[in-house]
Amino acid sequence: MLVVKSYEPYNHRRYSSPWVCLVAADTTLDFSTHVGRYTGYNGSEGDLIVHSPVEGQVYAYGQKDYRGNNGGYQYIQYLNGAAVPVERKNLVAALEERERNGQVSSPN
Repeated sequence: MLVVKSYEPYNHRRYSSPWVCLVAADTTLDFSTHVGRYTGYNGSEGDLIVHSPVEGQVYAYGQKDYRGNNGGYQYIQYLNGAAVPVERKNLVAALEERERNGQVSSPN
């Protein structure tokens, strides 16, 4: 299990529950496979986790702001047992390195 981020209590009428997903080879966010969950109730503190992280896999995580001012998402790559931040400008390079190392996920 990997704790991606710990969240403080938040206004559930403004923000969605935190989410995490896979990043596909073409850089799209892939929500088709359930990879993790938020441990808190909507609005309460909790951790965003990945159940069984895969070495080299790139994940995206975030939280929607219904007012549109403060939402968004970030990228991480699971390397050597830790979540390493990946800047958007380096996303393609991280995904290509994953493919070169033979760390490509099999389809659902």
